[in-house]
Amino acid sequence: MKNRRYRFNRATGKIYQESYSSLIEIPDYLDAVILHATPPVYGQPFPNQPAQNWINLCFLDRELSWSFALLNSGQSEALRPFLNYKTQQKDLLNYLTRISLVPQRSRSGNHWYAYAFEALPLPDRVNPLEILHGHSGLPLIDPNISLDFPEPESDLQQLKTLNSPQVEVKFSDSRSNFLNWY
Repeated sequence: MKNRRYRFNRATGKIYQESYSSLIEIPDYLDAVILHATPPVYGQPFPNQPAQNWINLCFLDRELSWSFALLNSGQSEALRPFLNYKTQQKDLLNYLTRISLVPQRSRSGNHWYAYAFEALPLPDRVNPLEILHGHSGLPLIDPNISLDFPEPESDLQQLKTLNSPQVEVKFSDSRSNFLNWY
């Protein structure tokens, strides 16, 4: 399974897919089946950006590649739309999430883009639990990002209740094994 990384540029309103030597612009929106979302963690994973709150997303993109992206708070409540969306949808595995950037303007004339999230029905061909079972060795937190995100136990406990007890499931993070059950 391919691994991919995506970037959201809230200054320009652009979404990019990282390539080996360049960035590929994604038009308008990114469709994702969110497998895991961390709580916000404060830090500075990139030297060119100030310290702020970050959420790590692990998801399947439209080509069902194992993907990562970071959402950042900036100097505002930019993470609030995602936190509200996550609260409203409860189980993100049951939806195709459309992520877009929408223009904003302050009273003083400043211009930026905010995250927007829309829940859509999953395509028939997508079974997130089956994909998680088949790729249990892949990390749910981007191992290339140097922030102390908590281990993804809550999502895995939820998966445990959804799975048949006859199925052997081993989830591991590239940093350490964090949950095994039979």
